[in-house]
Amino acid sequence: MGLSKTAGWIGAALAATFALPSIAAAQSIDMSPTLLIETGPSDNPDYRRMIFVKYLSRNGVTVNYKAYNRSEFIQIEDNTPASLVASCLNGKATTLNDIRAFNRVEAQARAANAAPAIMHFCIKGVPNWETVNRAVYLDPIFDGMPHAATLNNQTG
Repeated sequence: MGLSKTAGWIGAALAATFALPSIAAAQSIDMSPTLLIETGPSDNPDYRRMIFVKYLSRNGVTVNYKAYNRSEFIQIEDNTPASLVASCLNGKATTLNDIRAFNRVEAQARAANAAPAIMHFCIKGVPNWETVNRAVYLDPIFDGMPHAATLNNQTG
């Protein structure tokens, strides 16, 4: 299962479960939700790195997921510093060029067996989210992660 299906599942599950107007509205006009994504070293020795995906609204983090691979997202309690949430909500969005630069640096670190750096990305207001840009923005962040738990020793 690729990231596109995974991210679609998360968005659908959130909209259905939490009835979040901001996510439902963003999907209806094909605009990205506001996402704060953090990646860094994994807390599980079977995985090199992990990713936190945080859906934001005006009131802060509405739901928070942890992922070790591209197909399994675990909902967890949020402990994101308020300053980090505010900087995403009130600041500039991460550019696609910044995400691609991260992808290149991360690939070099992975090849050199170096520890992954902690990075934050703020994705918001991206047009054509469902039709084109979800994969364009998220795939470089998830690159190198296994597609499923049974493949944890392989790269994605």
